[in-house]
Amino acid sequence: MRRIPAIGLVLLILPCLGAKFHDTPPGGGGGITLAVKPIEGLEEAIVVEATEYKTYAARIDRDAGTVSIRGLAPGKYDFLLKFRTKVYEGLTLDVPGGYEPLPKKAREGIEHRTWISEDYFNQKLIARMGGNRKRVKLLVEQIRDLKTFEPSGAVMKGMMIRRFDLCELRKTGQIWQIKMNRHLFREERKMGPPGTKLDIFYVPALGGIRVGDEMVTAPAFDAASVQPRRWPHFYRARHRARSKR
Repeated sequence: MRRIPAIGLVLLILPCLGAKFHDTPPGGGGGITLAVKPIEGLEEAIVVEATEYKTYAARIDRDAGTVSIRGLAPGKYDFLLKFRTKVYEGLTLDVPGGYEPLPKKAREGIEHRTWISEDYFNQKLIARMGGNRKRVKLLVEQIRDLKTFEPSGAVMKGMMIRRFDLCELRKTGQIWQIKMNRHLFREERKMGPPGTKLDIFYVPALGGIRVGDEMVTAPAFDAASVQPRRWPHFYRARHRARSKR
């Protein structure tokens, strides 16, 4: 009896179950309203609490041209705005000790740990990485475009799975270890343009929004004003697995 194919089938099915991983706001008067332009192509608005990594889905009001969320606890919050072909994020990657240039050896160790974790995904992009030689945080896009099964056993034809993660890695001896991996967003999408490939932009104004016990209005966001640029002490890397499963 061959057991490996059966185990492989289970491994291919389980990640497709798509369990909900967004938190429910705790309640109260705190919240954020953000005007977004253009609102038409916005598919998802994610709000991340910058300390405990609570993650919420904000409400999109296309008529008003805004995204909003209510019932937040006091604290600082970051937005990730997922459009059809672009992502704009203001995630806080601050770590104790602050940012410093990461030498090549450190980056290679961090990348290797990221690439070998969850090999269910065959494509990975470290969209932004920052930190120091002891601790780093990363925004990672993970993609599977290989053969994948639905819970029923049917093949997901022409579909891809994408997930965004906020990760923290710490140096232990000579090895980098993943200490936190917070899922921010997951989608199953038909392969082919538009939307198979995303351009990801860091927008500082979308992060560090302070919330007290009432609704606050964040500075309006206009995607047309965002231009590609390099940021000091932030790094990017891409990986595609060679073997097909």
